[in-house]
Amino acid sequence: MLSPTDTLLAYKAADLYSDGSRAAVIVVRHQASEKSDYDFDSNPCDLVVLHQVNGKLIEADHSSKAVDCTYNDVARHAPAMSLNDDLNISPGSITFVNQQRRGWSSFEFAWLKGKSTWYLHRATASNVDSENNGTQTTISYPKDLGWTPMSSADPEAIAEVLEKQGKTNQ
Repeated sequence: MLSPTDTLLAYKAADLYSDGSRAAVIVVRHQASEKSDYDFDSNPCDLVVLHQVNGKLIEADHSSKAVDCTYNDVARHAPAMSLNDDLNISPGSITFVNQQRRGWSSFEFAWLKGKSTWYLHRATASNVDSENNGTQTTISYPKDLGWTPMSSADPEAIAEVLEKQGKTNQ
């Protein structure tokens, strides 16, 4: 799960499953490669959900794209544990906020007990233009998004839906 060259950027623990078991969410940046500078499929950061099973914390789910370390210089160069404020967790909910130079985006994942899976519940983008005018667009499942398990969340596809929704709201 973690190698000596990895950087732990965030860690939060909670009763995510509302069952009294230990659980945690971590954000890990793996060693960057030349390809990770321009290819989001090589994004070096992971959001990982850990759940205690039989006394051991195991990986329950992950997203290799919810934390942007390819196009986001803040996360790409963040020191250890410096993204803790961007991670919020509570029973049944995990939210990560990607801070950017002129705005932010967030992904909120929810736990669906019946399917025993984390899924993308909501995505939000907030941008400020050169004249300091701000816009914020939010999309959610099932209104605007199809069923998207955490491990399948694709920010580029989500950005297209957010952009389309933003134009509809103007």
